[in-house]
Amino acid sequence: MAQPTSENVCVERHVEYPYDVWADSMNAVQRKRLVALFAPVLPTDRLLDVGCNSGYAVEFAPRGCEVWGVDVSPALVAKARAKLAGAEVARAEFLPFDDQTFDVVALGEILEHVFDPRDVLAEATRVARRLIIGSTPHEDGAWGAHRVATHPFHVRCYTRSTLRDDLSTVGAPTITEVPHMYIFRVTL
Repeated sequence: MAQPTSENVCVERHVEYPYDVWADSMNAVQRKRLVALFAPVLPTDRLLDVGCNSGYAVEFAPRGCEVWGVDVSPALVAKARAKLAGAEVARAEFLPFDDQTFDVVALGEILEHVFDPRDVLAEATRVARRLIIGSTPHEDGAWGAHRVATHPFHVRCYTRSTLRDDLSTVGAPTITEVPHMYIFRVTL
């Protein structure tokens, strides 16, 4: 896999992300993963979805939950604004929110895309009050180590051990496996 030379290169790759996940490629496996990912979110929570794409998290968060999003793609944020309580163009490393603004921060398939996942985790921890949740492809999945070199947006593939190492910088993670993915939670 071609390691990007800077954080800016990673961001530039995603500004014009090629598709709306909800409209173009949502399938039964992805739906099952998203149900598992958002299971710990409470109806009273205020949720930030980092890398929100077109705002599809609102379909999986419990009714009553206030869902916000950020993404680097202006086109996707424009779609998300129609669905979410708020959506902003922003980088995962520099969230435009005050400390502890959200109960839960979701990092659904973000860490494998960014230059330094520990920066993203630190920023998620800063704006979260209760919980960080997320998912990432694992080494044996469809976007695992054998295919990550051909994926134009992934810069790393996690094993359970390497994911635990990164997540441990912000707390004690719980990691579970679903088809093709690890789902993680870090209670703050």
